[in-house]
Amino acid sequence: MDELLKKIPPEICWAITAKSLWRLIMRGGRRFAPDLGIGEGAVALGLGKEKYDEINQKLWGDYGRRFLPMIKEIANLTIEDAIGAAKLELVSMKLWMGPEYQSKITEATPQIAIVRSTKCTCMDSYNEFEVNPAFRNCDLSHQAHMVEGFKLINPKLNFKHTKAMPRGDPYCEMVIEFKE
Repeated sequence: MDELLKKIPPEICWAITAKSLWRLIMRGGRRFAPDLGIGEGAVALGLGKEKYDEINQKLWGDYGRRFLPMIKEIANLTIEDAIGAAKLELVSMKLWMGPEYQSKITEATPQIAIVRSTKCTCMDSYNEFEVNPAFRNCDLSHQAHMVEGFKLINPKLNFKHTKAMPRGDPYCEMVIEFKE
């Protein structure tokens, strides 16, 4: 099996992995709560949107505390300003979302960096599985992930979603600030 996997180009493996994970997440919602639509799942059914968002942000914040420091070390990134933090954001999201994820740094100074995402596996999956727009909260999850991870890496960093496709914007935009 290892020999077979070595013959598959890495970008194909990434695409399969990312789509498979998102589809598993999205389909799980329909299995637990078919009349609500996808994405709400059993958690939202029992708790409502506000509590669902709160729990989701806690889970993603915890993931950020575990994942971002590890990616920083593996990628050997120095995070001493907004530029380094933006690079970490790009690397971590590409690893999570796979090769279909398209994002770039549109502005970068040591004090502020702006990252814009124009294509995202999460939004593609929301659309593909017709997730109820009220439960498309990946911007909140992403923010929790980055904020909590940055706290451990460098507490001078601040992260905020200023635009988000789930809120109807044409792209997601994230602002990373480094406070002296």
